[in-house]
Amino acid sequence: MATKPALYGRYIGRVGALAVALGIGAALAHGSAIASADDTASSSDSAAAADTTDADTSATAGATTQDAAEDRDGVDGGDADTDDTEPDVEPEYETDAEDLSDEIDGDDHRRTTKDDVEDSSTPDDETDDATEESTTVSLRREIAAETVSTSSAATATAPTSSAATATVSVAATTSILGTQQQLEAEAIASRTVKTLPVQLMKLVLAAGWLTTAQREYREMGGIDWKNFWHLGRSIDEYALGAAFQQQLLNPMRPTVVAQVAPPHSWYGKDVKGSRILYDNPDTIYRFMGVNMTSTYVIRGQFTGELPADTNFSVLTGLSGITADNLSGRELLVEPDGSFTITVSGDAAAPGQRNHLQLTPDTTLIAVRNTLSDWSTQPPMSLAIERLSGPRDSLFSQLGGFAIPGLGPAVTRSPLLTALVSLIPPMKKTPPIVRGTFTAVVMALGLGMESKYIKVATTDAETGERVQPNELRNPTRNAEFLATQLQSAGYFELADDEALVVTIEPGNARYFTVPVTNLWTITDNYWDEQTSLNNAQAVADPDGRFTFVISPTDPGVYNWVSTGGFNKGTVSIRFQDLDLTSSVTPTVSARRVSLAALNAVLPPTTQYVTAAARQQQLATRKAGFDIRFAH
Repeated sequence: MATKPALYGRYIGRVGALAVALGIGAALAHGSAIASADDTASSSDSAAAADTTDADTSATAGATTQDAAEDRDGVDGGDADTDDTEPDVEPEYETDAEDLSDEIDGDDHRRTTKDDVEDSSTPDDETDDATEESTTVSLRREIAAETVSTSSAATATAPTSSAATATVSVAATTSILGTQQQLEAEAIASRTVKTLPVQLMKLVLAAGWLTTAQREYREMGGIDWKNFWHLGRSIDEYALGAAFQQQLLNPMRPTVVAQVAPPHSWYGKDVKGSRILYDNPDTIYRFMGVNMTSTYVIRGQFTGELPADTNFSVLTGLSGITADNLSGRELLVEPDGSFTITVSGDAAAPGQRNHLQLTPDTTLIAVRNTLSDWSTQPPMSLAIERLSGPRDSLFSQLGGFAIPGLGPAVTRSPLLTALVSLIPPMKKTPPIVRGTFTAVVMALGLGMESKYIKVATTDAETGERVQPNELRNPTRNAEFLATQLQSAGYFELADDEALVVTIEPGNARYFTVPVTNLWTITDNYWDEQTSLNNAQAVADPDGRFTFVISPTDPGVYNWVSTGGFNKGTVSIRFQDLDLTSSVTPTVSARRVSLAALNAVLPPTTQYVTAAARQQQLATRKAGFDIRFAH
């Protein structure tokens, strides 16, 4: 086993070599004629390399799921025989747990291409605790056993990354989200947030968020004690989300990872939440790292009632601006529910529907399944495979393609791409490195949190301050999905007060009213009714919806609990818009006392007994539990 000094020495050496390669590339790029000639040569060399060094598609999702999930950092080279499943590893990095996991995964759960030479990579993060390694192996056994039990339902379009992410019809008692990639990503993220850089950045965020909140919520006297005590939990979730994103930033080894998720327990593990920035309780968020230098294919299958809304969004940079989007209504789906999406830097061919075009600054594909009925609408299965592109490299491993300015510059230049590809990745990413890059991603939280709080406190069109308990008609906001409309605001309510919200859905086939804290994230929405969508709520006879947002249960069916918060935020989303209709949604709000509530509610308002409320909450919890069933 390599010692830490030796490991860090290797790492520093490779970083130095990468810097030299980038320096040489930058110097050559100053001469346009030379660069042009070299770019052409690089393209030719890359084509030749595909036949001789077997490096182009080393990051396909067909590598072992353990490789894919922990963005395997294997050194290029080794055996190019795709039938050989024995890892070409350096002995100092081998562990018994890894050998055993290879036996468990087996050939059935992996597929290599002619150009795959990095399928033998060993894990990035060797668990220091032998018990944790043993647990991971047992988790793989459990998932493998479940996969065998459902193998008869597999379709011909089953993707290659793992049995858990394959396009199969999974029993209702087993969540399609519980893949090996997911479990291993959660384990890595849980370790990463314990590193010193992340812990220090959490202190920085706490100070920054407090300052922002006191300024932005000044109309209601800043934050209260309940929100203050939720600051730590909110930053913990932001940090875990950043630890997930850090893993996704290597586009040469794409994986499918669910994040922006609530706390959950499955396969013997308790996983903390990773929610950020007005997360939607109805939405399953999954992400895949991609880059324009490569081509990919995404495969999946709907296995039950279709979600209310589905979107595949191409995101740019680290801020997540949408560059392209493929909606569920645009998606061509086979009769068995399966679909295939091509992904590349090229525009869609004439008549091609299932295609996403990447840009030089593309970093991620975000996939959203929005479930209006938690009990009958399961998320789809999903997998990604990298078909072609440059070999994996230290530059890609470190998230270099996501660095603003530098990443797009390398992406645009075949010469620079070829040069950075000369420096192979490390087989094991030092935890301190993961923590450092996670802290860098977290640093964006200083600006992002301020930007998203202002969505609720400031009118985007006029720049004027918005008062508490006001909700404006929905508009498009660049900080959200481009196909949505949003109406955001913030509230201040006493225990005996309520905010009565009236919504005219207009051309929105789906909308939801979720309550978030002053840090813009949800709380316990599985045990408490802190959100309601149009399928869960009861409409008024005229087609409008009336909701009562309050800390205290008013006995109204359409009650949206604040979860005990007297101060919080609301971001009402309108999705799956009928573009043929010009009737847009409208929103109005009015603060009233609970004593005066009956006088302002429609006469047809539906009320519930205490027993009926408990049944409503039980149905909600049962639907939520399906997401993480195992």
